[in-house]
Amino acid sequence: MPVWLIDIFGAQDLDKTFLILTLMPLPVWFGMIFFPNMRLVRVTAHPWMMVPLYCSVLFFLLWECYQGSLLPDPIEQVSYAAAHDLARHPVAFLSFYCNFQIMNLALGTMLYQKALRCGFRAPVELLLCWLLGAPAFVPFVVRLLIRRQLSR
Repeated sequence: MPVWLIDIFGAQDLDKTFLILTLMPLPVWFGMIFFPNMRLVRVTAHPWMMVPLYCSVLFFLLWECYQGSLLPDPIEQVSYAAAHDLARHPVAFLSFYCNFQIMNLALGTMLYQKALRCGFRAPVELLLCWLLGAPAFVPFVVRLLIRRQLSR
C-alpha cells in the first residue's frame, strides 16, 4: 500500500497509535521517579517484567500491520536514501518509536534496580533516561563513581 494512502486514510489511527505508544510506559516512569519505595513499583519495575510486556505490544503492532498489508517494502539497496525512505513510512516509524520506548524503559528499569540495591534514589537520571535514553547512563555512572558503588 502506498505511503500517501496510509497517511490519508489512516492518519487518525496513526495518531492514536502514536499517543498510545507514548503514554504506555508513563505509569512505570512515574512510579520509578516519584514513588520508588512503593512495593508495587519495586515488584513491577523490573526489566524482566516490563520489556516482555511492551515487546508484546510491538509484536501486536507489527502483526496488525502485516494483516492490513501496511508493512513497508523491504530495502532493496543499502544506502542512506533507502533507509531514509523506510524510516518515513508511518508503520516503520511507529515500530522504531516503540523500540525506542522499550529500550529506554529497559535501561530505566535497570538504573532503578541498581539505585535500589545501592540505597539511593535517581530521579534526575531516570527522567533523563525517559526523555533521552542512553545519555542518562553517564550521570548515573558518575554518581556511582562518586559514591564508590560501581562494582556492587
